[in-house]
Amino acid sequence: MSHCPTDSPSAHQASGPLVQARVLFALLMREMATRFGGSAGGYLWAVIEPVGFIALLSLVFSQIAHSPPVGRSFPLFYATGYIAFSFYNEIAALTGRSVLVNRPLLNYPAVTALDTVLARFLLQVLTGLAVAAAVFSGILTVFADQVHLKPVALMTCFALGSLLGLGVGLVNCSLFALSRTWQQVYGVIARPLFLISGVFFTFESLPRAVREVLWWNPLIHLVGLMRSGFYPTYDDAHVSVLYPLAVGLGLTALGLALMLACASRLQEG
Repeated sequence: MSHCPTDSPSAHQASGPLVQARVLFALLMREMATRFGGSAGGYLWAVIEPVGFIALLSLVFSQIAHSPPVGRSFPLFYATGYIAFSFYNEIAALTGRSVLVNRPLLNYPAVTALDTVLARFLLQVLTGLAVAAAVFSGILTVFADQVHLKPVALMTCFALGSLLGLGVGLVNCSLFALSRTWQQVYGVIARPLFLISGVFFTFESLPRAVREVLWWNPLIHLVGLMRSGFYPTYDDAHVSVLYPLAVGLGLTALGLALMLACASRLQEG
């Protein structure tokens, strides 16, 4: 008796990744519609928000100092800091709430908690890259400055920011769903990061004792990579690629382990 090809084990094995790819694509489209509303205004706001913040920083600090710490353009200096920080921060924030906002979808057998995380992660990475390209293109067009783009440094910065954001998001995805207290505690812990990640200053301008402490903040290295990718004279001796890479990999492994251990509790709420 002949067998239908779809009954073979290999066909069932092949259907698994295909089903998960379809689920991920559907979740990605759902996140896009929910976040941006399917209108140009939603996408435009993703660019307007960082542009407005960078413009505010430039206006305020240009009244205090005659020139930025690096280069000649205040907008470019603060953009290199803000974009590097916000790229990580938005990924961490959005992926960390994946289970909370998508918990009803986990009742479908084909949808897992990891699927909801990956959908938000991919959407935010693409959004962050598009925003960064738009912001830097606009600044370099309007404000003249001596820059020498280093694509490797820039790509490394975005890759490490993606990994760190995913790692923090995966850990928080489980902890947020299990503990409301942790949501509040994390909010208090994460808030000062914006002030101590080099957005407003250069690492080299700080006293040695402060530098020795802040070096352990992986976002300092991301900002340093971003600025070294634009400024040919920027001193990036303090920047380490291996340190934020190790932190990102460690957090990602921890987050996946927590998600696996708490799978049933994440679904039940």
